[in-house]
Amino acid sequence: MARNLQGIGLGVSPQIVTKLDSFASAKGISRSEAARTAIAIGLPMLELGIALNGQRALTILEHTQLALSLLVERQYPEDSDELIRAAMRNVREHHA
Repeated sequence: MARNLQGIGLGVSPQIVTKLDSFASAKGISRSEAARTAIAIGLPMLELGIALNGQRALTILEHTQLALSLLVERQYPEDSDELIRAAMRNVREHHA
């Protein structure tokens, strides 16, 4: 199915172009698709007034995950593998 896209003129710094190109290359997509992805993810956050420090958020997320994993492995070792499988199912279902 063809998408109905409208072109817009947009000027960005050379650093942003480099970052877009790196992201696009890593994902195997065009620069335009990389920019559309960035806008699709970033604009809803801006509309909610959310300014996200990505490194801090990922550090908190990783720390929380590691702490919870350690607790589950120690307290409920028999459930550990099933929780990992459930998490992977959720990732595929909600974040693919």
